[in-house]
Amino acid sequence: MNATRRRTGFFAVAIREWRRIVRSPFQVMMLLGLPLLGGWLIVSVFGSGAARDLPIAVVDHDASPLSRDFVRMIDSTGGVRVSSIGADLDAAERLVLRGEVYGVVSIPPHFERDAARGEAPVVTTFYNAQYVLPASQIKNALSSATATLSARIEFRQRGAARELPQVAAARVEPIALDVHALFNPSLNYVTYLVSALLPTLLQIFIATVTVHAYAGELRDATAGEWFATAGGRSLPAIAGKAVPYAVHFTALGLLMLAVLYGRLGVPFQGSFAAVGWATALFVLAYVAMGFAFAAAAGELGFGTSLAAFYCAPAFAFAGVTFPVEGMPLVGQAWGSLLPVTHYLRILVQQGMRGAPIEASWHAVAALAVFCAAPWPFLAWRMARLARATRETHG
Repeated sequence: MNATRRRTGFFAVAIREWRRIVRSPFQVMMLLGLPLLGGWLIVSVFGSGAARDLPIAVVDHDASPLSRDFVRMIDSTGGVRVSSIGADLDAAERLVLRGEVYGVVSIPPHFERDAARGEAPVVTTFYNAQYVLPASQIKNALSSATATLSARIEFRQRGAARELPQVAAARVEPIALDVHALFNPSLNYVTYLVSALLPTLLQIFIATVTVHAYAGELRDATAGEWFATAGGRSLPAIAGKAVPYAVHFTALGLLMLAVLYGRLGVPFQGSFAAVGWATALFVLAYVAMGFAFAAAAGELGFGTSLAAFYCAPAFAFAGVTFPVEGMPLVGQAWGSLLPVTHYLRILVQQGMRGAPIEASWHAVAALAVFCAAPWPFLAWRMARLARATRETHG
């Protein structure tokens, strides 16, 4: 009797699930192979920290020493690269249409002469605003190069008029602006993008794998065996099945943090313990949601579709690329229903900003609700589905 008891219950279900995982190539691939491959691809693509040397074309109608100096200034900004210099605006336009360059800079005729006379020649820039990042870098590069060249010309003219250098500098820039970037001063895309993309990728795998694990019992008609291993009790059956996935994905989440803050050098200002516990809550939230989709659907295909609908567009609503405050009310509401939104808020507040813990209490509470809320429904619904499966298959 005691031996029988030892073979049933929570731990027996967890051991049974580990064995099912090891025997399933699909589970091994979804638990380890694809998450690691996906993370490696994201780090490989965005790991350089910033997009550099984006190609642009220059149409130089002046071909003067000053215009050539201006082109060199544009090229030296680092964000863009002058890949084509010519005098034909139509040819440059065709390069944009073919996607070979992201923008065109047109330097007008008599550029050097008009600048020397103080007539403010106009440099015209055309850029493809469909791509937000290249458009921003082209604008920044042109603004920087134009401001530098304008200040140099003004300073030389005032020096030629025998004005003292310090007086000339003050007249060129009568009001000085002292700007300090907080939390990501280098404008590094690893800090901004990779730290959000990795958790967003991870949540897709967590939900998909747990849907497959739960609904797979119904598909394979093994729900009776599963509940028998739990001694016929719903909560040990559900919780024991969840443990292997919670442990595994929490370990992957901590590995993700180690890569971000250790290997990639993302600044970390707060408590790693707080972020670590938040990672565990994040994983448990998506394990619970994945099981909820499986229980609601009652079969594998529809459950997987629900998980995909819920998780796939999450990045757009998490407030990373577009501020939550700027979204319509329905977008804000949908974002609040995604655990990844609250987790990323904790990563930013506790990891990158070093904010006091009370600043994140509402995000932690939201993750805790996601972890706990689906379980009563799961216990009732899955027990009912398992009983129906046993009756159907004898």
